[in-house]
Amino acid sequence: MAKRFLLLFAPPVKIPRLGELGEEMAPPLGVLYLASALRAAFPDLEVAVIDGLREGYDDTWRAVEDFRPDFLGLSFYTTAAEGAYAMARCTKEAFPYVKIAAGGPHVTALPEEALGTGSIDVVVRGEGERTLVEVTEAWLSGAPWGTVAPRIDGIAWRQDGIAVVNQPRAHITPLDDVATPARDLVDLRRYRGFYLAKQRPETSMVLSRGCPFSCTFCSNMVWKLGRPSVRTRSPDNVVKEFQRLSEDFGIRETFDHADEFNANIPAAMGIASALADRRLGMTWKTQVRAHPLPPDLVAAMARAGCWYVHLGIESGNERTLQGIGKGITLDQVRAACSVLKDHGIRVHGLFMLFNVWEEHGRLCYEGVRETQATLDFVSRLADDRLLDYIGWSVTTPYPGSKLYDIALRHNLIKPDLRGAWSKWLTDDSFVMQLPGVSDADMAHAKSRGSLLRAKLMLRSGHLNLGDLGYVAKKGVKIIINELRAIRGG
Repeated sequence: MAKRFLLLFAPPVKIPRLGELGEEMAPPLGVLYLASALRAAFPDLEVAVIDGLREGYDDTWRAVEDFRPDFLGLSFYTTAAEGAYAMARCTKEAFPYVKIAAGGPHVTALPEEALGTGSIDVVVRGEGERTLVEVTEAWLSGAPWGTVAPRIDGIAWRQDGIAVVNQPRAHITPLDDVATPARDLVDLRRYRGFYLAKQRPETSMVLSRGCPFSCTFCSNMVWKLGRPSVRTRSPDNVVKEFQRLSEDFGIRETFDHADEFNANIPAAMGIASALADRRLGMTWKTQVRAHPLPPDLVAAMARAGCWYVHLGIESGNERTLQGIGKGITLDQVRAACSVLKDHGIRVHGLFMLFNVWEEHGRLCYEGVRETQATLDFVSRLADDRLLDYIGWSVTTPYPGSKLYDIALRHNLIKPDLRGAWSKWLTDDSFVMQLPGVSDADMAHAKSRGSLLRAKLMLRSGHLNLGDLGYVAKKGVKIIINELRAIRGG
């Protein structure tokens, strides 16, 4: 009988119901990439995928019980860590023979925490495809784990109860060697895509891996453990995936979730030019950095069907942008918005409230005044029609980021939230307590930004009836935040 490998995008113990995790938007590409790698390496291995965020904890556990895995691979967000650990514990209790691997940014940053649960056999740190294949080869061989584990790059494991962290694994190059995600293992019809779309159905994809920059708030250590820091797929490889999405799944629009489409300008130009030349009739969205953003690249993107971008701005204060390592200026932000709008590409600016950084070891942060300055900057961009939408969130110190280390050094994480990852999901859990800034201050600022966000969403003209539920959830969150602010004030 064939061995069974279950890949699980693990849920928190309880999934919030106001859309905080985007559980209805996109399939879990990370585990679908792993599934492709396993199927290619082990044709006789039965591989299945469960999206726990989509199913919820109880239904996910019932699916695990029904599948009866020999091997279990867990990937999860920080806020789902407690749910993932509970799932691992229950699986070990029900199936004592099962081997369990955990991966993703959270355990890449905190491998000792995962191994300390006693239920997880190995942590896959960084990019996972080749590492998980080698781990699975070792498991299938039946060789003594203590003999083979030291030779596998990119893992952390237990030896005599002590966590051992092996050397990082080199990144896969060229990136075209990575097989496309095994999307056939999930029902793409269950994912509605991003709430702003020109065409549907929509799904997600990744055109590159990595980022050359080092913003303090970024927690994605997965791409930071190896070199090169940025790898981009070839134009032909990208075009083929677009074609497969259209022909095999009827997809009409995609969202590129790579960190920055313009991290490598020549590579980005090659992809945009290839998509424009093929005239597939598909539209797409992506994420860009404010600088460098050459007009000829933006023109090529527009010709290729790109109509919308996420633009990481973070703050309306110059000092903050330098302090958090963003390395851009407000003038560059305006210039980027202007060139994008000149070519008909809609701009969704991403902002954070109450940014935190260090200067020569001294704690620095945005208070109420600086956060209001950011909101004023957003309003000016919106009034000048340089900004179409905004994302507005409270700065959170996720493990793996420089910000997390800063928060620990300066004792900023609230005592009842330290290691209580599931509590980070609740609306009122402003994770950091900043000197002179109350939860009521944070709630008021979040509500002001959320109201502007709602106004821009309604002005956009790209919402449809299927998105009204999402918009309503955001409206409920605004009301909840204001009530908490009043109560806290």
